[in-house]
Amino acid sequence: MQLKWGIVGTGRISHDFCLALLTCNAHEHKIVAVGSRDKSQAEKLVQELKLGDDISIYGSQDEVLQDTKVDIVYIGTIEQVHRDLCIKAFNHNKHVLCEKPLAMNTSEVQEIIEAAKKTNKFMMEAIWSRFFPIYNYFRDAVKQIGIVTFVECTFCVRGLATGGCWSLLMGIGCYPVQAALIAFNHEEPESIIATGHTRELNGELTDRMITITLLFKNNRMAVLNCIGEDIEAINSLKIHGTEGVISMPTHFWCPTKMTLPNDHIVEHHLPQTIKPTNYTNSAGLRYEAIACRDEIMNGKTEHPFMTLEHSLQIARIIEEARKQMLTPKQ
Repeated sequence: MQLKWGIVGTGRISHDFCLALLTCNAHEHKIVAVGSRDKSQAEKLVQELKLGDDISIYGSQDEVLQDTKVDIVYIGTIEQVHRDLCIKAFNHNKHVLCEKPLAMNTSEVQEIIEAAKKTNKFMMEAIWSRFFPIYNYFRDAVKQIGIVTFVECTFCVRGLATGGCWSLLMGIGCYPVQAALIAFNHEEPESIIATGHTRELNGELTDRMITITLLFKNNRMAVLNCIGEDIEAINSLKIHGTEGVISMPTHFWCPTKMTLPNDHIVEHHLPQTIKPTNYTNSAGLRYEAIACRDEIMNGKTEHPFMTLEHSLQIARIIEEARKQMLTPKQ
């Protein structure tokens, strides 16, 4: 059975998601509607990617949500409108895959969760990392290294802070946090400590370089670095256990290789897209789309790799870290 997608928003990530969908089985996935606040942008996306003459093109986001042909909407807009779009989608009987961050704070995330449960629709935050085939090796390998004791992760998007990103933590903080939580089996940290540097943006204080330390019981911890400076960095993840170490030496958020406890390197190559993507390894967005369809076809409303509670836990950690970063020091 074909899952019919409506695309809400036509920015760079939506462009890449459409390209990734086109690598999927056409009998299982089809884009049937694209909407943008600027209809010409929706038309441009459809024409550029040759999505077909039967695509419904809309000059508003709401019209995609109202389209009766659409089974599921992909929301690739700015996070400031995620909550409202998600809830509207549920009210129009649509399943939802919404880009990260799911919402602006934990309160908004909770509203989305309540609306999803009330309408009994499938809902998932698009933390695509968790659906890469390499993450299957990751989840298995974590169980082979004894007690996970220390996690270290660095994520740098060069120039992100200086290029106008309103919050580095909201932009990329979920990636190291979600990886650490997999390693610790989503255990709740006993303590969250955020340190780093801030800057002024449009007259308001915001974060620009941060280290989040998550302290877990029994002397275990994660040290997670988020950097948006104009520097080179190795975006790596390393997990230390009492019986071994596993690592993703680069591109941990969209990996094609990792090192297992026996130093064996596993690799998984991504399919080619019909056009170049805006972001690294964006062809891997296909895996979260496939995961959505699998669960929906099985009558499920969440995916076990990225549940609603997972989204809420990640949001709590990011919110607490931002609060610590932006509270004036005494």
